[in-house]
Amino acid sequence: MPRTFYRRLPILLFLFLMVPTANTALAAEAFQYIRIGDVDGFGFRDPGGLMRAFRSVGPGPADSDGDGLLGEGEFLPDLNGDGGVAWMSADNFDNRGFEEATNRARVCVGCLSIGSRTNGAVWTDLSLSASARYPNWPDEDGPQPPNNARFVFDFTISRDTIPEGVQIFFNLVFGDYDIDPALVGVGFANGQTRTLQISNQGPLDGLIQARTAVFAFDEVFTANADDDWHGFVNVVFLAPSDPYTAFDFVELSLVELVTS
Repeated sequence: MPRTFYRRLPILLFLFLMVPTANTALAAEAFQYIRIGDVDGFGFRDPGGLMRAFRSVGPGPADSDGDGLLGEGEFLPDLNGDGGVAWMSADNFDNRGFEEATNRARVCVGCLSIGSRTNGAVWTDLSLSASARYPNWPDEDGPQPPNNARFVFDFTISRDTIPEGVQIFFNLVFGDYDIDPALVGVGFANGQTRTLQISNQGPLDGLIQARTAVFAFDEVFTANADDDWHGFVNVVFLAPSDPYTAFDFVELSLVELVTS
């Protein structure tokens, strides 16, 4: 090997170390959302042959637009074909996969970490029905009302990945709420609480609804010891008299859920 190569080796090594790698050159990903559950139409993977409750809205498919995903303005299916969706009509379903059943169906775009207190996926893709007899029931008191679903967001994001003071949207997708009252109780990182009202959509049996509420930045986030933002929100869906309802997902997002 020529001696000139060895003389140049320290210089080459120095230049190599000064070039940033692919990981260090990229900036941290901007925060977009943290979601509990997933956007999968309550776990109905192929709803094409499922029908809605014809007694309240007339005959038709549960997946009204035929896109293969049950969403807002569409319907939970009438599984036994008796014309209604109800706790006493054999319309119960448990579509939870492993991730939901073990409280691991959660994702965050732009998080440094998702805290261990984050939970609630076990409440999704499941009919919260008074007649249900499924294992791993999320309510320790069993399937009789109230089945007050609880979702906890606990996460950390880098300070430079979110504009301080921006509004945070709480997005919720649920189905077959038709018995008043229903409230959403919210507890924030700063210790304050809030109660959100949910309107009853009347006789539309099995209707899937979406709701959005706006949270202030300082309600959701507090600075931690590393000068990053720690987010914490505790949400409880209170429907003490409704014997049948279901949830697809809940999320905190920078984008408002598009509603019809």
